[in-house]
Amino acid sequence: MQTICPLLAVLALNAALAFPTFAQTAADGDGDGIPDTAEALLGTDPSMADTDGDGANDLADTDATYLDNPMDPAGLAAPFAIAEALVENNFDPDLKAAAPDHLELLITNTSATDLTDFSIYVSILDADTARLEAFTRTLDGFVVPAGAEARLHFDDATVSGHFRANPNSIYLTSQAAKTFSVVLQAKGFAPVSVEIAKDKGGAEAAD
Repeated sequence: MQTICPLLAVLALNAALAFPTFAQTAADGDGDGIPDTAEALLGTDPSMADTDGDGANDLADTDATYLDNPMDPAGLAAPFAIAEALVENNFDPDLKAAAPDHLELLITNTSATDLTDFSIYVSILDADTARLEAFTRTLDGFVVPAGAEARLHFDDATVSGHFRANPNSIYLTSQAAKTFSVVLQAKGFAPVSVEIAKDKGGAEAAD
């Protein structure tokens, strides 16, 4: 689905690229050719040159915050499941305290072997504007032990099991209610999916 960038964002990007001196001196954390200030307006991630994970640099991508679901529906029956899915009212079981709102999944593994080689596809639909964002990621290093469970987080990606979330996503910038669709796949297995509804209101800090 092609989304239309706000006129202000397009003008800001064009202005930045039209003046080489500004483009060379403006901060560009991911080196994709888009200044960080313009990324905030475009909704792209200033620390990832390919926000939606489709393999195209954000500057060259005609819709840098959306791609169609790339998951192959074929494969063996998945020995894993999404047992819990949260996008608000998160709780940190290690700290035993509330955590800032973020996408969090609890994955269970009923097989006798550890599961690795996961990839994920996430789409977010804004109820007020019908804007749709979607991205895919390979979950390098994520393991669900045999007969056990593991939590998967999209936030600041500072520790194991945590992956980067786009700070300019509509999840964080829009107050509207949203629907999240998540598709998770491990190599060789058919994907599993879940939908999550988020109430109206912004992503909240921990209480």
